[in-house]
Amino acid sequence: MGATVTLNGHSLGTLTDQFMRYQFDVTSILSRTSNVLQVVFPKNYGIPTQGRFMACSGGWDWAPYSQTKDATGATTFSQGIWKDVYIVNTPNVLLTAVVPQIHWLGEYPTSPLPNSASTTAGFNVTVRAVFEQTSNRVVSGKLEVHGSWSRTAMVAKEINIPSSKGEHVEEISFPSAVKDVLLWWPNGNGEQHLYNLTITFTPSSGSPLTTSRRVGFRVFALVTADDSNPARLHGKTGSGNHTMKFRVNGMNLWSRGGNMIPMDNFEGRAEAGAFQRLVDSAKAGRFNTLRVWGGGMFYYNAFYDACDEAGLLLYHDMMYAQGGHSPTANSIQRAEIIHQVRRLSHHASIAIWDGCNECGGQGVYSSFVVTTVASVDQSRPVWPSCPSSGWVSGVDTLYGLPNGKPLIPVSNAASTDEIFKNQHLGLGQIEEHGPYKHGSGWPAVNGDPHIRWFPANVPPALPDFPAATGPYRAGYYASEFGCVGFSSFASMQSTLSSHNWGLHAKPLYQRNYPCDNIIKVYFGINQNLDPIGKEAFAKQLYQCMIGQMLELKSDIEVRRAGNTFGTVTWQLNEIWPTGGWGSVEYGTVNFTSGQILGGRWKPLQYTFRQSSFQDIFATCGANAFCFVKNDSPFKQDVIVTVDLLHLTTGKRFRSFTERTALEAGAGISRWFCANKNCNNLPQVLGQAGCVSTGRDCIFDITVSHANNNEVIMSNIVAITNPGNMTLNQVTISHTVSQVQGNSVHVQLSVNGGVAMYVFLTTAVGGTWSDNVLVLVPGEPVTLTYHFFGTPNRQAFIESLTIEHVKLYQ
Repeated sequence: MGATVTLNGHSLGTLTDQFMRYQFDVTSILSRTSNVLQVVFPKNYGIPTQGRFMACSGGWDWAPYSQTKDATGATTFSQGIWKDVYIVNTPNVLLTAVVPQIHWLGEYPTSPLPNSASTTAGFNVTVRAVFEQTSNRVVSGKLEVHGSWSRTAMVAKEINIPSSKGEHVEEISFPSAVKDVLLWWPNGNGEQHLYNLTITFTPSSGSPLTTSRRVGFRVFALVTADDSNPARLHGKTGSGNHTMKFRVNGMNLWSRGGNMIPMDNFEGRAEAGAFQRLVDSAKAGRFNTLRVWGGGMFYYNAFYDACDEAGLLLYHDMMYAQGGHSPTANSIQRAEIIHQVRRLSHHASIAIWDGCNECGGQGVYSSFVVTTVASVDQSRPVWPSCPSSGWVSGVDTLYGLPNGKPLIPVSNAASTDEIFKNQHLGLGQIEEHGPYKHGSGWPAVNGDPHIRWFPANVPPALPDFPAATGPYRAGYYASEFGCVGFSSFASMQSTLSSHNWGLHAKPLYQRNYPCDNIIKVYFGINQNLDPIGKEAFAKQLYQCMIGQMLELKSDIEVRRAGNTFGTVTWQLNEIWPTGGWGSVEYGTVNFTSGQILGGRWKPLQYTFRQSSFQDIFATCGANAFCFVKNDSPFKQDVIVTVDLLHLTTGKRFRSFTERTALEAGAGISRWFCANKNCNNLPQVLGQAGCVSTGRDCIFDITVSHANNNEVIMSNIVAITNPGNMTLNQVTISHTVSQVQGNSVHVQLSVNGGVAMYVFLTTAVGGTWSDNVLVLVPGEPVTLTYHFFGTPNRQAFIESLTIEHVKLYQ
């Protein structure tokens, strides 16, 4: 999507890279009266760009497909100016970039550090200031750096910027260790303390140049070897093959979250508020990690600022992916990488740089892409690709930081295809992508017209002989896996004419994946998905979303039975209202009606918050084996309770309860049986008065603090698919309070039996305190709805929809 640029008829240059910042000296071209700037995009995308634009622009399996291609064959969607164009009056020298480098000075920590670094070794803070000479004379002056963590945190030196045109880099370090700071912690583990670094250059003549960057202090290690005895790994180079996990400020972290894709195919429509809301959703969903996917874009500052404040660690691809977007080792792409790494290097949230999405990391990806990254930023671990098996050399083994030696990736297969095959089979890999539950059963643009059946995995198929788990045992990191799911009727309806309200309507051919197999696996093979209309479409979308939720919920529970240190789903968000992979709907507003800022939560996102992404967690499986897991970095004293809840009456039967002490995690598990006799599942059910198939009962599992009985986690585990559940016709009553502050309270109650997976939606922008509920007779529930803008209670009431399994059974 290249373009030519002219000013007043004079050529300034050709633009070929979306991720570059272009600048031109127009001093001799500007007119004092009027000026004409022309940016010309030739027909048929005639300027080669080597794929240096958002890879998903012309379509992906969750993005709208186009029929246009650029000069090199990469699919395209739009072309135009997507960021600011401006003219500035420049002094003799420009301060074009600031690259803080913060390094821990203490011993390698293997337990959580105190929040204040004042009692520990502290940090070395070095700042690289990048100047650009615009005159032909030496510019002298004073370079000063101030840190907001202390009134005395200041360092200065006199510098001379040479007369030669081009870049000049000055490096300045604080003379002693920075100790008087509070640490930055991931979401759920502490606060996100941030400080300003103010950089000022005062020339001997002329006005000072001042800018600032916000930084955080944290100790991050990408652990691939057994680091229980760090002394054994000191001085070693290359990655291990024992595990892949994050250690942050000394604590073993269970990394969980989702993959971030662009919020819109029209990148220029992005707004800071939407990024903020999406990051808020990730934080509220108990994420501590997002992966910035390499087929998208380097995001706006607002996204990274929000992640800094939310405590979200970013596993950040360079923008290289399939479909004509592989790298070429040339000066333009080198300048792109340098610009973006410099621009983003101060963000505490960015934890890892890696070379690409699913490229294997061999060849030019390591020798050029990641090597260029490491030449700019030595304060973060680098990784060959997502996924990868790591490095033979080029990084230190303890932290994963670049050590100046050649970056040589592990090559454990003859081809990239074989690498991915092995990774998907789990053959000796420490990081994996997949599996994925693709939609099938109808010929959508991505859909196999034949049904691809799969086991429902309800209840989860936990192992009969569990693997040993713990922070120092062999483990792995799953950086992609997912299940297709459509968005809600509230999101989808406004994007379609009413005569197309149905999963088999003609426009749905273009909405990426069908959902036939997901619905039929969880709600019965006789579901007819041909009907059109509001009731039919609402039913189809609800069942699709609940199916997505159940598939991934069980998938994660099985993973947590093993020694997984990374659980990052494909994907967090949607790029349009479609049959995609997200847990949060499309979140761009003012262009497509029916959407809310940042996107509504699908049922799956609520499940993350309720149970799946809780540090302390318990579940039971089809073999009547259960486990409680401590993925927090601290010891826990808990009470685990397993009840069987009768769906027709709402009565509970206590099957198991026990107090147990769990050592500090991540990865500490304790297994137990669903009842004291260690019966099989039909016997456990029979003892509780349930039928042997479990269609009339569900597991209701809670974990509470032993010292005060406060419930930490509650996990509803279905014993059969919702389509098979014995459910009564029920009446759900609700009342909506008057507006209180910026919220309303919704009280829900049910008569006649248990209501399963009660899901509430509204057209008015806001967030629910909880959702996707199991309502039990005699146990009313009060939810809070927080409005994004001015509360509109009437519109909220008029658009409120309450769905549940029996409504559509």
